[in-house]
Amino acid sequence: IQALTEQKQDLINHIMIFENYPVEQQVEQLGSDGQDPFTISNVVSTEETNYDLNVVVMPGEGIKIRFMYNTLSFDQAGIERLYGHFARLLEQISLNPHVRVEELELLTAAEKQQITAAFNDTACAFPSHQTIHQLFEEQVAQTPDQVALVFGHQRLTYRELNERANSLARILQAQGVGPDKLVGLMVERSVEMIVGLLAVLKAGGAYVPIDPEFPSSRIAYMLEDSEAAVLLTRRDLAEEHQCHANNLFLEDAALYQGESSNLESIS
Repeated sequence: IQALTEQKQDLINHIMIFENYPVEQQVEQLGSDGQDPFTISNVVSTEETNYDLNVVVMPGEGIKIRFMYNTLSFDQAGIERLYGHFARLLEQISLNPHVRVEELELLTAAEKQQITAAFNDTACAFPSHQTIHQLFEEQVAQTPDQVALVFGHQRLTYRELNERANSLARILQAQGVGPDKLVGLMVERSVEMIVGLLAVLKAGGAYVPIDPEFPSSRIAYMLEDSEAAVLLTRRDLAEEHQCHANNLFLEDAALYQGESSNLESIS
């Protein structure tokens, strides 16, 4: 199979084997009929494999299943989970031999309980009377000089991030942004992205995230359909997609030079 692919190797890293001839038992039984002058006992076999995971099924009075694995690729906990899933599948099939594959469940009862109960036990008290940018402003007041945002070599403290967002928010309000007004946000992951979305919230509006990787026709449709009052983006992206919206370019330093105190919340 591997030879017929372009990859040629490393395509298959695990294998399942059915030992339909119990070699060890046959060897141990040699001489048991009394005709052979010798017996063989304490048989130990050693296997070598090129696969990271071997699942070996050995039939007999009961079926024994052996998991052999490369410790550089798997840890014991992972193999134990795999064993649990395997046993869970066998239990379901033994109870209903005609069950469809799509009807089988992998998760054990303990895993189901962990996912549905333990992982989802996230209830906590939260100040629902405050907006997210008001909560952010409280954190600014508590730790103004702590680093709030890191992107590559760029770092902004809580104060710096808050002041930039405040300045931009006032410009957005001057452009008509407020309650029930949408702002397009088309920019790659960056410091400016976070400043932009905070500024929109502080201005009282809501942002519409637009992926710059979208086709230009899709972007134009999203801006028209949302009736975005402003598009926050970068100059190169606006030129690439020929955006004709009311653009503000987030790389322009002038956007962050105005009044930087907190705005009155109108959300």
